[in-house]
Amino acid sequence: MEKWKRYVVGLVVGLFIGVGYLFASKQPETTIVEEFTVTEEVEPNVSAEGGVSQVVVYVAGAVETPDVYTMPQGARVGDVLTLAVLTSDADPQQLNLAQLLVDGTKVTVPRKGEVLVAAPDTTSGGTNGVHVNSATKEELMSVPGIGPAKADAILTYLQTHGPFKSYEEIGNVKGFGEKTLESMEGYLLVP
Repeated sequence: MEKWKRYVVGLVVGLFIGVGYLFASKQPETTIVEEFTVTEEVEPNVSAEGGVSQVVVYVAGAVETPDVYTMPQGARVGDVLTLAVLTSDADPQQLNLAQLLVDGTKVTVPRKGEVLVAAPDTTSGGTNGVHVNSATKEELMSVPGIGPAKADAILTYLQTHGPFKSYEEIGNVKGFGEKTLESMEGYLLVP
């Protein structure tokens, strides 16, 4: 009987040592996330009251911390995604990471295999509107009358001049005359 007890005690001790070894040798799981950096120093705008201008955006989708983020004026989509931390199944290739953030907008990070589509705008009578300051090329091309060339012209204008402050300002983009603007009103939205 004494031999049997020593065998059981030895087995239990061996089991504890084995489990302890497994826990001690297990490497923590790591997630590879692309790191985004600001490529240029952004000088924040100062308001009339002397405070720094900021933009507030909601980040959702394939991120570890979906939330509302307050960023300095001039921050880009890639900057806020650095804070929100992309998940391993995120597909940031569908987003324009260099695009300026626009106050009051939502940045949705799609998962691999998902396709981003423009969300319907409920503020203008239910028409499908695209927020021109935060739209991707594909979203812009979903607007009747905008093909690849006009979408590229809008994105180039945004990169050069910053976000549109009024719908009429879109008329400054090459290829957007008065008649074109009239036909797209309600489709292109400027917050």
